[in-house]
Amino acid sequence: MSVDAWGFDPERQALARRLRTKRFRLSVARSVTLVALLIFLAFGGSAALRDAVLNLSWPGWAAPILFLLVLFAIFAALELPFGYVVGYRWEKSSGLSAQAFLGWLKDLAKSLGLGLVASIAIGVVLLWLLAASPTWWWLIAWALGLLVSILLGFLAPVLLVPLFYRLRPLDDPSLRVRFEALAAKAKVPIAGVFELIASEKTRRSNAAVMGMGRTRRVVVTDTLVREFTPQEVETVLAHELAHQRFRDPMRGFLSGSLISLVILALVGWLYGAWYQTFRMQSLHDMAGLPLLAGLFALISLPFRPLELRLSRLREARADRFSLDLTRDPVNFAGAMVKLHDRNLGVADPRPWEKWLFYSHPTGRDRVEMARAFRASAA
Repeated sequence: MSVDAWGFDPERQALARRLRTKRFRLSVARSVTLVALLIFLAFGGSAALRDAVLNLSWPGWAAPILFLLVLFAIFAALELPFGYVVGYRWEKSSGLSAQAFLGWLKDLAKSLGLGLVASIAIGVVLLWLLAASPTWWWLIAWALGLLVSILLGFLAPVLLVPLFYRLRPLDDPSLRVRFEALAAKAKVPIAGVFELIASEKTRRSNAAVMGMGRTRRVVVTDTLVREFTPQEVETVLAHELAHQRFRDPMRGFLSGSLISLVILALVGWLYGAWYQTFRMQSLHDMAGLPLLAGLFALISLPFRPLELRLSRLREARADRFSLDLTRDPVNFAGAMVKLHDRNLGVADPRPWEKWLFYSHPTGRDRVEMARAFRASAA
């Protein structure tokens, strides 16, 4: 098999670039469609839906729930064709998906169920806050959002992930001992090493340290354990352990929290100034929820490159920690090449693509870091 100057498979990288281009074009079409829907809702559509709901013989408390249910159904119906093409059809045709269509539908139903519950809960809470505290609703919403994020950080490994993937303690005792020793060397306490059975659905490989406190655990996909050497897996795990060593989840949480505070403050100010322009009867009118969602999405856009930049800095530091901990640049580079080629990640994107879309250093950057480490250690 021929490889390029950094060790990547040219054919796999060409396929990755074609897939990325198709995804980008479809995401543009999806964004245009969503913007058109939000504009329609903001300029009368949402008010008409509100009036239709209020004209029904439903208890007053049920009207916002019905409104949110219909609104969620509209957005879900709009998203479904895009989700099918990107999440199933292209994943299948590119060889990334191992999941049958029925299995994909089951996961879709779970995602929609969770999304519906979350949407109704968020919408009802927002309406209550807008009525109870018209001036400071956005600040209270921000504080509640932080509490929910912390709670999900604890519960994700034990409640949310098992909804979609099977998790089990790592079977191979030698690998488990090896990974636990690596965690001890990194001075990162963990609750155990678990294997995520990803091969039933995908051919992608990954590793992570999930959870917080007593739920913190090392998680490796069975595809990673099966298709990578133990030395390569160690370098990937060392990278993940670095995030815990440097408290990167907390750093990311704090920086994201500050950014979200600024965004919500701007949303609160603009919504308070504009809601009457869009036929809203009051600040807590349920018809204003699409406008709130649109404002949040619009104001969040300029902050995205900053968040990605901060993420790339944290990921690059974790790469350096992995190299320092394992002293194995050859297997680190090999792992990065395999991850990008097998997961169809573009290893050498154009600068604007890296700036707009990449939360991690590029594959080329990571291989070059490993080579520079090897040269300095020689």
